[in-house]
Amino acid sequence: MNFLKINLKPIFFFSSYACILIFSTIGDFNLFDWDEINFAESSREMLLSNNFSQVMINFEPFHEKPPLFFWIQTISFKIFGITSFAARFPNALLSIIILIILFKIGTRLKNTTFGWIWSITFLAGFLPNLYFRSGIIDPYFNLFIFLSIYFFFSYIQIKHSRYIFLSSFFAGLAILCKGPVGLLIVLLSCFIYLLLYKIKVPFKHVLLFFVTVILVSSPWYFFELLNKGPWFLVEFLQYQIELFSHPVAGHKQPIYYHFLVVLFGCIPFSFFAFRNSFIDSGSGIAFERMMRIVLWVILILFTIVSTKIVHYSSMAYLPLSFLASIEIYKLYKGKSFHWFLKYSLSFTGILIGLILMVAFYVLIHQKEFLINSINDLYIQKLLNIELNWIGWEWIIPSLFILGSIIWLTIFESKILLSLVSYSLIIGLFFSLISKFTIPKIENITQGSVISFYKKISKEKKYLTTVGYKSYAHYFYSEFEPLKSTDFLYIKKNEILRNRFNKSSLNDLNRKEKTTFNSYVLSWLINGELDKAAYFVVKNNKAIEQLEKAKNLKVVQDYGGYKIYKRELK
Repeated sequence: MNFLKINLKPIFFFSSYACILIFSTIGDFNLFDWDEINFAESSREMLLSNNFSQVMINFEPFHEKPPLFFWIQTISFKIFGITSFAARFPNALLSIIILIILFKIGTRLKNTTFGWIWSITFLAGFLPNLYFRSGIIDPYFNLFIFLSIYFFFSYIQIKHSRYIFLSSFFAGLAILCKGPVGLLIVLLSCFIYLLLYKIKVPFKHVLLFFVTVILVSSPWYFFELLNKGPWFLVEFLQYQIELFSHPVAGHKQPIYYHFLVVLFGCIPFSFFAFRNSFIDSGSGIAFERMMRIVLWVILILFTIVSTKIVHYSSMAYLPLSFLASIEIYKLYKGKSFHWFLKYSLSFTGILIGLILMVAFYVLIHQKEFLINSINDLYIQKLLNIELNWIGWEWIIPSLFILGSIIWLTIFESKILLSLVSYSLIIGLFFSLISKFTIPKIENITQGSVISFYKKISKEKKYLTTVGYKSYAHYFYSEFEPLKSTDFLYIKKNEILRNRFNKSSLNDLNRKEKTTFNSYVLSWLINGELDKAAYFVVKNNKAIEQLEKAKNLKVVQDYGGYKIYKRELK
């Protein structure tokens, strides 16, 4: 197939970009709680338990995500070791893979120039470039959805069953990556396209699509059903429904949230795409219609969903970058650069750069002023952490200003050079803040407690957080599965039998699990232990149960966290 023909120039360019500006700094700071550490911990537990069929947290079944991304991440851990670099490496690798795919598809849809414009435009986007440096699931999830939609569109154009097969194959991978919402996005987008343009698909090809989706995605679900019973599917579906029906874990945002995230998070290409998001551009590229539909399906669907998280609308970045590339291509072919677009894009970029520069300057050089301006004692304690700034880090966001000047100066006359220059500037910006700024900020938000976890990682201990949710203690203190001889293992089973008349934690509903955890906490504080126990709380909220316990002592109260220890007698 022409799709597989090799063009070495984009491979060389994007590989060089990734090696110099992405791979070099993704291991320079710890993973962030929740998502990055959550996913890395599940992958670590897969490796440690040698159980690759089940996703776990604290070596107990974790029902929120299917396993595909964790399988990919465990391969990275196998190669590089269990580190933040290895956790982020799969997404960093996508910075090469996705961009080559966009180049190939763009070339196929229009020509080589359009392929370059689309791939570099996507790379120049703020959030897309940032996501290549993360350890979250969404970049793979989005790629599989996009490829499913693209191959379905190819089927409509060429009417060959192999494209239906490829579309359903990638839809199945999307389900294995993050669940049925992947299939929902594909079906909604394709159905609306078929409906609007009055296209019919033969029943045999519809059947082929769903059979392939089932064959790709269902083996793992059936395996879990046979081995663990229906509880996993029940919990998984219940969790998906909760995400849609009401805000989970406090992720409640205004109805316009995702529109703002996409508009300002995808600068600069969101500005170029704005007009084409509403009306046909006249490009003559039929795929434009599909991309416009996908964009609005994503924005409307996740506006309806009650739980609003930045990642949820990240699938919109691909169609939005395509719509922007159409506009940029028209500028390349001679269309005039509208003054409003030019100045609004430049002004917004310069403003963001100035705001970041001022914020970093105050944080580095005016810390006392900042502390005195904030009434929250907890935040004051965080800001009091000594960070050893070099002093010039506040200048790094000036790269945003430099990039924004491109739209005012050389863009109209040298469009491809401008796109490449902007993508290099954004890449350099992220590399520098990853090296010099983010490690300091990470140290403020979680560094003190993660350093403590690392320090006790080789101890035989029990460890729990109290009053807040976290995954960091599992990953950085190197939790191990409980042995049948461990007192905590014995006590947990005793609580299940005596308090709940159950034999497995899987048999408890969510309310019962909360009660179960309170029994376990009480035992860790007052029961007979065979290992020392640590209790971690945020020091902005006193936990009365720990404060009153006479057998606990505070071993660290620093950086926003208070850590209690119960010594083994």
